[in-house]
Amino acid sequence: MDYYRRIGAIAAAIPSDLRAVSLNAFLVPLFTAAVEKSRSGSDPVAENRTLFQALAIYINNENIEQLIGVELAESLPNPKLIEVRLRRRQDLAQHLVAMAAITASAGADLAQMLATTKEAYDARYRSGFSFSDLAANTVGVTMAGHSTRDARSARLMQERLANLQNEADYMPTVGNNRDGLSESDFNAIYQNRSSEEYQQRLSEIQELINARPLFRDLPVR
Repeated sequence: MDYYRRIGAIAAAIPSDLRAVSLNAFLVPLFTAAVEKSRSGSDPVAENRTLFQALAIYINNENIEQLIGVELAESLPNPKLIEVRLRRRQDLAQHLVAMAAITASAGADLAQMLATTKEAYDARYRSGFSFSDLAANTVGVTMAGHSTRDARSARLMQERLANLQNEADYMPTVGNNRDGLSESDFNAIYQNRSSEEYQQRLSEIQELINARPLFRDLPVR
């Protein structure tokens, strides 16, 4: 898989004294390669889908075998693992690329359902409901949705992602969001995930994302 090899080359070039890098350290060169491939006649939607899948596997430290099979996976060198962060948080980068890969492969509706279900699970059993995580999930869904919608949108997103300047180009500030809400605290504020208050909060997050430079003035269907 070409993108997985490129990820390995990017990781290998990162100085050994760096403990972590921004997600942009991978997005920019990978989408630069995608631009070149599309200009050479490759299907931009397929390129973007494969790119997101490979990046999610690497950043979440999953086994590439699940995507390409054992035989081909054994022919690939194991890339050096580098901690990849978004807004200085590893988990936000992991959330974003995981949802991007799911969106690219199975569609935005399934990805959003999985994202909100996971946060509800976290509220009950783990670290609490996190709007920061949900924002990163939604960025991933939005990014991959536009990147795989059709050929025109895919090419435009390739160009924009290849020219990212900083994380704020696509990720809104999440520091003011309520994070770590227990199930009881969440229910006290929002009642449930069908409530008007909760749906309004989701709409506010989507509006913040849509206002980021990466997503501004995109063509409508």
